[in-house]
Amino acid sequence: MKKIVIYISLWAGIFAVSCKKSTPEAPEGIPMSFGTAAVSRAGNLVDSENINQADNRLTVYDLYTTSGQSVLYMNATSVTCDGNGNWTYSPLKYWTETGTHAFTAYLSRQNGVTNYPTVTYDQTSNALSISQCKITPNNQFDFLYAYHLRNMETEANAHDPVEFELNHLLCAVQFNVVNLMPASTVKLDGFQLSGLREGEAVITKGVSKVTLSSDTYNLDEDVTSQTLEYNKPHKLFSDDGGESYVLLWPHKQEVFEGLTGKISYTYENTEVSKQINLIDGGTNNWRAGQKYVYNFYIQDNRISLEVKVVPWKVDDVIIEE
Repeated sequence: MKKIVIYISLWAGIFAVSCKKSTPEAPEGIPMSFGTAAVSRAGNLVDSENINQADNRLTVYDLYTTSGQSVLYMNATSVTCDGNGNWTYSPLKYWTETGTHAFTAYLSRQNGVTNYPTVTYDQTSNALSISQCKITPNNQFDFLYAYHLRNMETEANAHDPVEFELNHLLCAVQFNVVNLMPASTVKLDGFQLSGLREGEAVITKGVSKVTLSSDTYNLDEDVTSQTLEYNKPHKLFSDDGGESYVLLWPHKQEVFEGLTGKISYTYENTEVSKQINLIDGGTNNWRAGQKYVYNFYIQDNRISLEVKVVPWKVDDVIIEE
């Protein structure tokens, strides 16, 4: 899985730490700031224009530990892009010379998307919790998260920029219907994806654990006798000419076995409606950070299924002060 990478410059500042205080104090020093470059190694699932856009926002936690005591040095700090490559936050924080900094971050605002699930942070476990939610084509969000640990006493270059590698919590799935009958007029009457689960997640030190609900729900494609061109994939859940990937919770094999796609179509005055098990395509799960393409090929009253796992689209992005 390729990842999105963000660099944060952390500069040295010497100050005393009191375990009785909620955060270490630094009367003097160079503030932490976003550095001169950041590279996006993977295209965003929803918008491949990447993250360097105005009002995009990171929420950052820094759990600082020294002498066996831990305090939150950064507590849900919002770091915002101004659209010109500058990422800023307030109030400024300063670097320490001892102890460890455990950073947990997630992209909390992205390309105007505001329908993120509820996210909470637990200091004891240094973990993010993402509330249970139902994902539909009208409720899409690419949840990106990162973890970085910096030991100020053992790392050779402790003051080098911190590298945030943003990981995708969800997977992306594309569904296409392809007409293989050149001499027939084929009309698509409906498509239903069944067996999906709502999900929630806990992200601890950069490792996500997704829990799916026991109840299932369906996604129905809104089509009304749409003519299918010969040998041209018709994208379901289309987003007006885009890639038409639907962001969904990862599904392990035990629940993936219940996923089906029901296709209804008409050709030569013959109505056909068939339900296909997605596991018959050769994959038995959906994994976080993966993109899948499902092609349903129609020929007479037969339907064959092809599944591809496709690579990430790579976009390089420079974020500069």
